[in-house]
Amino acid sequence: MPQVNNALRYVQTQNTHQSRCKRPVKFEKILYVGTDFDYVSEIDNETPDTVTVDTAETAENVDSFPADGVNSVVVVDTTTVKRPAQLVQSLSDRLDETPVVAVVEPTTDPLVVFDVLMAGAVDYVERDATSGQPTQLFAYLQAMVGSDTYIDDEDMQRLFRRELETRRQTETRLATILDRIPHPMFYRDTDGVYLGCNTAFETFCGEPREEIIGSRTEELRSEQHAAVCEKHDDKVLETGEKQVLEATITLQGEERHVRTHKAPLSADRTGIEGIVGSIEDITEQRRQEQTLREQTENLEILNSVTRHDIRNDLQVVLGMAEVLRDHVDDDGIEYLETMVTKGHHAVDITRQARDLTETMLDSEFGTDRIPLKSTLETQIDEIRSTYSQAIVTVDGEIPSTAVVADGMLASVFRNILANGIQHNDSAVPQLRVWVQTTDEWVTVHIADNGPGVPDDRKDEIFGRGEKGLESSGTGLGLYLVDTLVDRYGGDVYVTDSDEGAEFVISLPRADH
Repeated sequence: MPQVNNALRYVQTQNTHQSRCKRPVKFEKILYVGTDFDYVSEIDNETPDTVTVDTAETAENVDSFPADGVNSVVVVDTTTVKRPAQLVQSLSDRLDETPVVAVVEPTTDPLVVFDVLMAGAVDYVERDATSGQPTQLFAYLQAMVGSDTYIDDEDMQRLFRRELETRRQTETRLATILDRIPHPMFYRDTDGVYLGCNTAFETFCGEPREEIIGSRTEELRSEQHAAVCEKHDDKVLETGEKQVLEATITLQGEERHVRTHKAPLSADRTGIEGIVGSIEDITEQRRQEQTLREQTENLEILNSVTRHDIRNDLQVVLGMAEVLRDHVDDDGIEYLETMVTKGHHAVDITRQARDLTETMLDSEFGTDRIPLKSTLETQIDEIRSTYSQAIVTVDGEIPSTAVVADGMLASVFRNILANGIQHNDSAVPQLRVWVQTTDEWVTVHIADNGPGVPDDRKDEIFGRGEKGLESSGTGLGLYLVDTLVDRYGGDVYVTDSDEGAEFVISLPRADH
């Protein structure tokens, strides 16, 4: 608190001279008014046995203290009480001839100290200064009571004016900063009285700052604005926690959506002294969200209808192809098999598009315990049924353990299994599946006898739109696999197998 220790002595010396002739140099009783009882205990430990230390939390609790102030001094801890100036005034009125000393923080507002001295305190000490520490306070009080030092009034007034000018400059700078913030901002005390705001808040309320400051929330012209500003105040004051609320109001004749942020305005020892808040106009954000929702719904409908129609036509084509199987000679059977394979591949693409759409549009993604054995075995059976010309073998047992995933895990296995057959140039596509486990992970291996994947493509094939070498596929399947496994907290990569490629999928165990 620069210069305050000297500047405020102007008021202190007046109080001291008024009561010096009536006050003893040595005293026998100290009354501590405040709630920092550890501080009181330390004071009590440092005072002689002939000095009694009493405590009171408010002015109403000092009835037993001698009103004539004989051999007594009052210490008001302004760092732990509310409205310290009013408290000092009450004590000064009640204990007419008893000197009152205020304990303050080094950061206490100079005007608060000034008000305390004007209310009747004869002096003040800073808690962190030597004189304000419990081990030194008793000696300081004795010295203060017996002091005859007088400080020149004119010098003190000049220093005090300088301190006030410094404060005004700081307040002006703060007001300028607040006015540069585009969002309405305000702060008020625990009684709901506005202590300050910025220009944006003036515009929001539709009234000048001079009418807002000093007024209560319910006195604002707009009732709905007042409701937005006041809502959840009690919760902030009770819990000391930040609160966020959203509301729809009419602002300048237009419906607007706003989000209000509130936080407690706290002091170190006196607790919550008020509320600071800001108001954010989120109308444009809400409009964009609504537009995005509508576009998403339209795309979902288009995607669903398109996939449904394509899949139905493909099922007709595949059904007719099976009918033709008995009418095609040996020269044409190869072409028929190609047509059936491509038809099944196209059906898989519609399924991949569905799964990818659901994954990308899922805004509330969450994982669960998914059984590995039944999920993987079901997809192996489906692949065997769809691609009857392929051979799929399982090495060892698939463990009955649960992994961290969701209902889309089946799509991960289905796409990798199908990929090993669709991009396989062998006469008879073969897949080999086996599973390894550790305490933390379950790793599924799927190897094929296809052409393999060159090293410079092993990462790229998982990218969006990657088709792989010589592939007629859309690349959606492996991109979907990579996206889902990443969501599960797992990992997927491709390496070389004995004959082709080997896909490795690692998933976290759910029981770890």
